Amino acid sequence: MSTLLLLAGGGMMAASQIAEGRAAEKQGKFAKQIARRNQQALERQAKAEREAASVEERQIARREKIVKGQQIAAAGKSGGQIAGATFNVLADTARQFSLSRNFALRAGLFKSQELKERGGIIMAQGQRARSVGAFQKRQSFIKAGSTLLMTGGSAFKG
Repeated sequence: MSTLLLLAGGGMMAASQIAEGRAAEKQGKFAKQIARRNQQALERQAKAEREAASVEERQIARREKIVKGQQIAAAGKSGGQIAGATFNVLADTARQFSLSRNFALRAGLFKSQELKERGGIIMAQGQRARSVGAFQKRQSFIKAGSTLLMTGGSAFKG
């Protein structure tokens, strides 16, 4: 009777170890799925940042045209020609707006790249969680096998 109880206890312990391994594997798969979704969300956000930077660049270009038009109109109204100081002012305005446009595009690009990199890190963490879960599942089978062998050995020893 005690041998039967020992074998039953060992079998239950082995089944429990296998169940723990399967649960770890499922948890790893779930963590990977969450990581994939988070990465996809960051990719969408990165794309939105690039698009927002592009829109801002176009808005700056439009403001540049308006300001340059006002400068030309002011020069024409005062009877001046586009030469000398007026030309220098227009050139400086163009340079300043060009810098602003480039800054807007670069800022969007940097934000986008940062989000993509963060997404890559999150995905790597998900992959690791998946691998750890799979490893724990394999280990649970080894533990369960060891438990059965030790229980069987103890049961038939006495």
